[in-house]
Amino acid sequence: MNRMPLLVASILLALISLLPLSVAQAENSSLNGDSSSSQNAVTQKTSSSDESPAGRTQTHEAEGPSSEAAHTSKTLEPVGVLLILLFLGAATVFYYLKIQRPSLPDFTGLPGRDPALDSRSEISSRTHKRNLSIDQVTSVEKATFQKLLSDVHTAWSKQDLDGLRQFVTPDMLNDFSAALANYTKQDIHNHVEDVILLQAEVLEAWMEGTTYYVSAGLRWSARDYDLSLTKQRGEPGHVVRGSEETPTESRAIWTFLRDQDGTWLLSTIQR
Repeated sequence: MNRMPLLVASILLALISLLPLSVAQAENSSLNGDSSSSQNAVTQKTSSSDESPAGRTQTHEAEGPSSEAAHTSKTLEPVGVLLILLFLGAATVFYYLKIQRPSLPDFTGLPGRDPALDSRSEISSRTHKRNLSIDQVTSVEKATFQKLLSDVHTAWSKQDLDGLRQFVTPDMLNDFSAALANYTKQDIHNHVEDVILLQAEVLEAWMEGTTYYVSAGLRWSARDYDLSLTKQRGEPGHVVRGSEETPTESRAIWTFLRDQDGTWLLSTIQR
């Protein structure tokens, strides 16, 4: 059983309980400072009753700032201790949230891919890029992109690498394979189901050699959730993330490519 949540909660409760104590200490220090200042003023007035007005003025100017500085220092001491305790508590919570929790891909559902990692980038850097008008993207091609959005998520949810091979480039397939292995290592199965495209916008179209590229901004809804492979349905912790019933929205830029006389494939995914 993971005891870290209990430890974090205990630390936060301890810090909260220290807050009234620190405030009380600050008030006591303030009262003591005021009392001390009053006593000093009385003593000073008595000792200086026979002195000239000029001498009394010089005495107050010399001793007043010192008394106020001591008062301020005593008042700030408990506040400084409380700030240190709050910092330590925040550091503990940060450690638990960022280090102790299992590392999951940043992009819920399908993992993103940096186009710079694509092996085609070396070829592309030596190939002249010819920009095309986005109006050249036909309605048939847009329908194909929408179908790929659904087909890729379906194969991903089934952890079907052979199915994914039909829809993505070899580099993208390697990324999917690594991401699925990472989920399995953590005993987690990610599901992305009931994908509905809400909005699509062609952002760019270009040619590199004989390869045709199209980037599209996509927004869709889907039931995106993670299930534990070690928990039975109904047990606490079976649903690790998300909801099996409630759909959520996602956004990403998908880039598709098609070689001459070939079919459209998913090339990259960017947040």
